[in-house]
Amino acid sequence: MSLMSHKTIRIQISTLVACLWLATSSLQGKIVFHSDRGGNWDIYTMNSDGSNQKKLTKSHATDASANWSPNGQQIAFDRRLNDKYYVTVMDADGSNERRLTRGGSPDWSPDGSLVVFNSNMNRDKEHRLNIFVMHPDGTNIKQLTKFSFVSRPKWSPDGKRIAFEGFVENTREVYIMNADGTNVWRVSEPQPRTGMFLGGWSPDSKQLLYAESIEAKADKATLVIATLDPFGRNLVRKRERINIPGMPIYGQSWGADGKSILFASKPAFHRHIYRLRLTDGKIIQLTDGLGNDSGAKEWNPRLSVASQLGGLPLFWGGIKSHALAP
Repeated sequence: MSLMSHKTIRIQISTLVACLWLATSSLQGKIVFHSDRGGNWDIYTMNSDGSNQKKLTKSHATDASANWSPNGQQIAFDRRLNDKYYVTVMDADGSNERRLTRGGSPDWSPDGSLVVFNSNMNRDKEHRLNIFVMHPDGTNIKQLTKFSFVSRPKWSPDGKRIAFEGFVENTREVYIMNADGTNVWRVSEPQPRTGMFLGGWSPDSKQLLYAESIEAKADKATLVIATLDPFGRNLVRKRERINIPGMPIYGQSWGADGKSILFASKPAFHRHIYRLRLTDGKIIQLTDGLGNDSGAKEWNPRLSVASQLGGLPLFWGGIKSHALAP
């Protein structure tokens, strides 16, 4: 599928069976996400094809915004407890859970040596939300920004920059800065009554994904892929927009292969996780059932999800393929 500006996607639904593919696939990717299917928001993992879904956290708090460590051995997430947020880390199997500091939306530096997060940290009288970094054990906390409100930092895979959301004159926009907090510039284009919600970096650090959401409503959201200047200048070379009618957009992120986008949507009663394959325009449903799922982040050491799928989108024991016609 060629991505066109404001391209509208028509969805057709078909169902197939692919048990043999499931039995023989060597797909090794993992997705972490949060869900309230158990009556409380907890962290879950599953394979890249949606199979083998496992619940990791079992607290009475609200757990969300999970991200893989670069080696896939740890997961950082935020825990809301008594109206306070805490950056929490656990091993990839849910064991060895430990609270690091006040804050949320943690993300790892690509070498695993630092964790970036947002927090007010009670460090000023106005309790502003800003961006900090720390060691993975919670030590050596340093503040990177000093704005009125910035959040959801995402470290670029090349380690050079951090993207984030910031409020200017009550409008949510997407920004980029150097990893040390310098050279801040805006990536998104301001639009009336429209908020910008950051998705994250492409695996090659050349593109940034975010959503333009009119009145901050998921059913009025358009995905945007911003291609950045390859010479490191503060420029956006082009913006490609993808509109998916009938599918509200939540919690978008890049697939580990760089050729797909993960997002949550609620076309009916519950919110589920989908994969949009940019190569052929297919939308693949990964989760189903009661409860709401969102915040999918994928880790795959082989970075070859699309090629291994071989054109067969898997939905647990069968397939739900949503073909997108131009």
